[in-house]
Amino acid sequence: MTKTTDDRTLKDTIKYLIITFLITYLFWGADIIMSFLNMYEHPSYNIGIVFYMIAAAAPSVSVYILMQKDPDKKGMRSFLRYLSSINNPPIDLLVVVIFTAIRFVIPFMFGEVTVKGSIIQVIIFIPVMIFFGGLEEPGWRGYLQPVLDKRFGAVMATLINCAIWCVWHLPLCFIKGTYQYSGSYLWFMFTLLGTSFCLAAINKVSKSVLPCILFHATGNSIVSYGISVKDGKGTVVSVIIQIILSMIVFIICSRKEKNNEKI
Repeated sequence: MTKTTDDRTLKDTIKYLIITFLITYLFWGADIIMSFLNMYEHPSYNIGIVFYMIAAAAPSVSVYILMQKDPDKKGMRSFLRYLSSINNPPIDLLVVVIFTAIRFVIPFMFGEVTVKGSIIQVIIFIPVMIFFGGLEEPGWRGYLQPVLDKRFGAVMATLINCAIWCVWHLPLCFIKGTYQYSGSYLWFMFTLLGTSFCLAAINKVSKSVLPCILFHATGNSIVSYGISVKDGKGTVVSVIIQIILSMIVFIICSRKEKNNEKI
């Protein structure tokens, strides 16, 4: 019998976190050592980039390991179906586009965006960015968010997930070449708050993993190969709007779920 979100135990959740943090901190830890020895500066194309990708994919690896406990979900084929799941493509993708636009258009309106690439580059590198951030989503939003949502409600679940996500990213502060190494980590955490609410809302609407992966990969591709966003008022306004819109989505989805339960 397939295990549902309701059936997931606290023990399973703790296992997910332990496996995820162990893999990530082991491989990003190796990158930290290599960076300290001037052997790796992100994104140098040596063994360090492989370590980086493994660490970034740790949430997916953890989910895969835990899925092997369920006879109905064992194997790579089931896992790939889980990654590629999308229930209502037109609506789900529209939500992804809306939240992506809010994230970047508002800073642009404040004059805090510098174009450094092209839309062609952004589109080309979206699939690549699945391996540099997108594969976090099967764990954080696909697995952990629904569990926390059931226990604490959407808003508190998002805040808890965001706090864990911030701690998980900490090793990047010590790897040369990353934004976290040269930028303000407090500012990074603030932007993660907005992103966490966006992803939670996307997950709430879609109840699937692929839209979250696409939002994360698209955002990473935009900031890596399309534009540079300055720290400023535009981002603050953008994050606030992301949170407000996400809360509206939470309320709408919650009411819809309650109505469905009555039917």
